[in-house]
Amino acid sequence: MKFTKMHGCGNDFILIDGPLEITPEGARHLCDRRRGIGADGILTIGSEKDGRWLVTLHNADGSLGESCGNGARCVARYLLDRRGGDRVELTFAGGDVSGRREGDGIAITLRAPSPPEPIAFDGRRAYRTSIGNRHVVAFVPDPDAVDLPTLAASARAIAGEANVGAARIVDSGHVILRVDERGVGETLACGTGACAAVSAASCVQPMDSLVRVDVRGGELVVRTGPNTFELSGPAEYAFEGTA
Repeated sequence: MKFTKMHGCGNDFILIDGPLEITPEGARHLCDRRRGIGADGILTIGSEKDGRWLVTLHNADGSLGESCGNGARCVARYLLDRRGGDRVELTFAGGDVSGRREGDGIAITLRAPSPPEPIAFDGRRAYRTSIGNRHVVAFVPDPDAVDLPTLAASARAIAGEANVGAARIVDSGHVILRVDERGVGETLACGTGACAAVSAASCVQPMDSLVRVDVRGGELVVRTGPNTFELSGPAEYAFEGTA
């Protein structure tokens, strides 16, 4: 099996060009950082149909994922580099995504998050939303000081399986974010989580139409709209190999 290792702000993936059946056990083995290749997930590019490429996401625990912002940006760069063109259209289980180059990075357009719904747990202000995958965003004074696994467990006890973010609004154009992803644990970045955090932040205070989101692996940029959001940032190659 040939693969390409890529990442978006440290949110890393094993990318496989071509349909491939991967079992949950196989996904766990490949994503193992000591005994396998190591990654937050596996992205397999299927066949093109009606101008769209089907992408399947396996999480590190072997479960299937619905949507992935940074993964979509990595696949978009991979396909644009190899097949050319200005844009590329992708289909995930959670919805369709369009990718394009933006300077040295990659931007994707995806559907806007569902209207955030307030929820309460552990006395925190939090919101749940969906971008094809479910998110809970809790606003905290200092994301770095949060016990993120405990926060995620408390959120999931109320909201069910979801990606859980700890966020702080710095100002109307700047958010700091950490995310515990379902089926993975804490990742250095989460693209759909960044979109969810910006959408939830708009329920707390007015936000700009362009918001920088600082994640542990770097910076993502979210541009908001009534029907679609844009997510941009780096999409980088790490290495290629066979397994």
